[in-house]
Amino acid sequence: MALIPDSLILEFLLRLPLKSLVRFKCIDKFWYSLISHLDFIYTQLNRAKSENNRCLMFSCLLDHDHQHSAIQFFSIKDNHEPAVLEHIAPVSLDSYHVLPSCNGLVCFYGSHSGIHVCNPSTRNLMTLLDGDSTRFRLLSCGFGFDQRSRTYKVIKITQPLSVDNDFKIEVLTMSPGGWWRTVRYKPHFRFLNRQAPVFASGYFYWITSDATNGNSGSTIVKFDVENEVFGIIYPPESISLKNWHMFNLVELGGELCLVDLDFELENKRRMDIWFLKGSVKDHQWVQETIVHQSEPLDATRPVAFHGGEILVYGFIKGLDYLNWYNLQTRLFRPLKTIGIPSPYSHVSAHVESLVPLITNDDYSPTNLHNGTVFSSE
Repeated sequence: MALIPDSLILEFLLRLPLKSLVRFKCIDKFWYSLISHLDFIYTQLNRAKSENNRCLMFSCLLDHDHQHSAIQFFSIKDNHEPAVLEHIAPVSLDSYHVLPSCNGLVCFYGSHSGIHVCNPSTRNLMTLLDGDSTRFRLLSCGFGFDQRSRTYKVIKITQPLSVDNDFKIEVLTMSPGGWWRTVRYKPHFRFLNRQAPVFASGYFYWITSDATNGNSGSTIVKFDVENEVFGIIYPPESISLKNWHMFNLVELGGELCLVDLDFELENKRRMDIWFLKGSVKDHQWVQETIVHQSEPLDATRPVAFHGGEILVYGFIKGLDYLNWYNLQTRLFRPLKTIGIPSPYSHVSAHVESLVPLITNDDYSPTNLHNGTVFSSE
């Protein structure tokens, strides 16, 4: 019997659903090696993105008792489809902030229980240890991708327990031997309200106040994930004098967006979304507007962008808590969810992937070091 060429096997595997790929790794060593290789993993990921094979990831905190808890991860692909429980991550009882999905990986962190990263599709979970946790409080962290090295980085902002107005910023590369490294920043940038940075197109972004300007001025600070340096992005000039406390940053369709909810005179029925187009060095802001005819939008946030529609998450009287807004027709349509235990969950766009938690060119699951990355003091 003639052997099947490797190229045909590769093409066949790339057309399979991700859950089938996870099972096929058990067939033999050749298939395991092929499916576990980074080139295959990122070819599958890029194909899923190009074919818009995306879904929504819901994360819900489930309390078991006074000491233990869990975060449940559900996925939904189409309207009215039942939610699929992808993974249950056991965690200690705490309040958690879940960051948007990045290439299929989800990072979340607690006020007291540290930083965690998981891949809901492969059900791998990792806790990032931190020797400074007894001396510093964790204010926020971000999770992003360095495309050049194909590694993932976590950035965290901490504050000494004994000092209220001092910060330390550190970065961890999730690769074998990775450790926390302190990065320098301009101290007059004041990070607001423990906000987590937004990751988009190779950069982390924050809205910050300028401590040298009596806190009356704010700007957007960026951090280059590859080169690990800070810089500034200026907002659209037309909104520079508006109330920055009504602004927030999100990532939609891979692009940074500045969301403006400062429309008190219009009864808060309007939301402007400014898309950052082009490169960071040569960019322009492009405005889109969402308007509801009768109800305020200040309790909503955009969480996804697909096919000319923006998914708005939050309370709008008379509608569900998830609604698509069509930028052409200017109409809302509800997204019905079945099987999500609570409407008060985190929602983000998601793509299923085989991306490992720790990556290098000769990746194998044994490099996970029992599921923990150890940081240096």
